[in-house]
Amino acid sequence: RHKRKMVDLYESVQHAGNILPRLYLLATVGSAYIKSKEAPAKDILKDVSELCKGVQHPLRGLFLRYYLSQMMKDKLPDTGSGYEGDGGDIDDAFDFIFGNFDESNRLWVRIQHQGPQKDKTRREKERHDLRVLVGANLVRLSQLEGMTVEYYSTTALPKILNHIVSVKDTMSQQYLFESMIQVFPDEFHIKTLEQLLTA
Repeated sequence: RHKRKMVDLYESVQHAGNILPRLYLLATVGSAYIKSKEAPAKDILKDVSELCKGVQHPLRGLFLRYYLSQMMKDKLPDTGSGYEGDGGDIDDAFDFIFGNFDESNRLWVRIQHQGPQKDKTRREKERHDLRVLVGANLVRLSQLEGMTVEYYSTTALPKILNHIVSVKDTMSQQYLFESMIQVFPDEFHIKTLEQLLTA
């Protein structure tokens, strides 16, 4: 707005004092930076996503990841979007959302290990209430224009299933499996039924 380049603004917010406000600012400025098209979307997405790993507190990290997902949802280099091409492609869009999903779920699972044993029931309820923050990433994946049946069966589904199985947390596995069935079209599941059943 004041003839200042987005790259300068993007770099200046990285010097903010506390890590949490810095990363919220970074997600906000990163979104505007992508919109300006002064740099490829894929580079900014990768950068911001990596920097968000700096917050490992389960609750704070989960909300930060959700905020990041919301800020970037219309700035992805998806098939047919204005950011495709130099800004990246469906693989970059998928990698960003899947990376966010992976980190969000790991943070969500870790909530159960926070605090004393006597608060276990309260933490389980808290986790149950917060599950939508993780599931939102699967919803976003299902909305990608480039998410064809073929892309789903060869790229998306194997990675999602591998993640669900590797987490080894019952609540997480049940919720994510149900979410996956609900958010992706039936035709996707019919074509990949064998993959689902052998996972």
